[in-house]
Amino acid sequence: MRRPPLDGLLVADFSRVLAGPLCTQLLGDHGARVIKVEDPRGGDETRRWGPPFLDGISTYFLAVNRNKESLTLDLKTDAGRALAQALIRRADIVVDNFLPAQRADLLGDVHALNPRAIHCSISGFDADTAEAATPGYDLLAQAGTGLMSITGEADGEPMKIGVALADVLTAHHAFGAIGSALYARERDGQGARLEVSLFSSTLASLVNVSQAALATGDEARRFGNEHASIVPYQLFHGSDRPFAIGVGTDRQFAALCRAIERPELATAYATNTRRVEHRGTLVPLLDAIFRTRPAEHWLTRLRQEAVPVSLVQGVLEALRSEPGKVLLANIEHPLLGRYETVSNPVRVDGARFVIRSAPPSLGEHTEAIVSELRASPTAGR
Repeated sequence: MRRPPLDGLLVADFSRVLAGPLCTQLLGDHGARVIKVEDPRGGDETRRWGPPFLDGISTYFLAVNRNKESLTLDLKTDAGRALAQALIRRADIVVDNFLPAQRADLLGDVHALNPRAIHCSISGFDADTAEAATPGYDLLAQAGTGLMSITGEADGEPMKIGVALADVLTAHHAFGAIGSALYARERDGQGARLEVSLFSSTLASLVNVSQAALATGDEARRFGNEHASIVPYQLFHGSDRPFAIGVGTDRQFAALCRAIERPELATAYATNTRRVEHRGTLVPLLDAIFRTRPAEHWLTRLRQEAVPVSLVQGVLEALRSEPGKVLLANIEHPLLGRYETVSNPVRVDGARFVIRSAPPSLGEHTEAIVSELRASPTAGR
C-alpha cells in the first residue's frame, strides 16, 4: 500500500471517552501520529468501563484507541502544562473535549502557541448557546435532539439507539472537518479553530426527519421498525426468525409481489404513496404471508427477484458472516497477545489501512515523548 494520507502529521489528543478518541483513532488509522494525553491518576475514563474486560483491559477502551501513544501529564501543574504546550507547538492537529473554562486553564490559547494548528474542540453544546458550559453525554444528546423520540415502537417509550450514536456521529463530523481544514491550510497556510458539538451533530443527522418537521410544522413521531415515507421498508417475521425488506421503488414492489406469488398486490398497491396511505392493510397482509415460511426461504425468493432484503443478525453473527469477516483484523498486544478487532472500513487502492499498534497502556510512551519534547520544545510547523 502507498504512504497513508496523513503520514507525517502529528495529533495532540487531549480528549477522552468516545467522540474525541474515535475521531483521533480515525486520524491514526489514516496514518497520523497520535499522542494521547492522559491524566496520570487513572487516564481515560473508559479504561475502567466494564465489564466486559479482556484480561483486565476494557473492551470499550480497546475499541477506540489503537494507533496511539499514551503520554501522562498533570495539566493542573505548571510542569504538566508546559509540556502540553510544547506538544501543541509541534502539533498539526489538536483535539480536546474540555469544557470552555477548563480548556482555557489547561491548554491556554492554542493558536497563540501554534497558528498553523488545526484545533478541534468537541463539546456537548455550541459555544454560542446558553448550554455551552454544560457537559455533554451521548444519552442526553439522543434525548435532547429528538433522536430518542423517533426511536422505538410507535406506542412504546422513546428509546435510545443501542450504541452511543451521538458520539459516533460527532466523531465523524469532527474527522471530516479536520480533513477539510488540513486541505485549506495547504492552500492558504493558516490553521483553523473548529467546534463540533454532540447536540448539533446529532440534530443535523436527523436529515429527512428534521426537514419534514420544519416543512409541515408537525412533530416527528415513532414508526418502530417501519418507515415514515416508504412502504414496505421494515422488519417482517419468517416462521423462524425476523428479516428486513427495503422496497424503495415501485418496480421493487412489483418484484416482491412476484416473489410471494401475489401479483394482484402489485396492481392494488402500485405506488409508494398508496402503500403509505394503506400501510395498515398492506403490512399485516404481507406479514401473514411471510410467517408461513422460514426466513431463508424468503431471502432466496426475494433475492432472485432483486428485492433488497437481509436477515436481522446479532452483532457476533454479523461479524462472523461472509461480508463481516473482511472487516476483522488481528492486533498484537504486549499484554493480551493477539486479539480480534474491527478494522477501519475504508479501502485505499483496494487495501485497508494497516493497524500499526495496539491501544497503549497508561503512560506507556511518557518517558520517550517527554525526552523528545524537551529536546525540541518549540519546533512548531
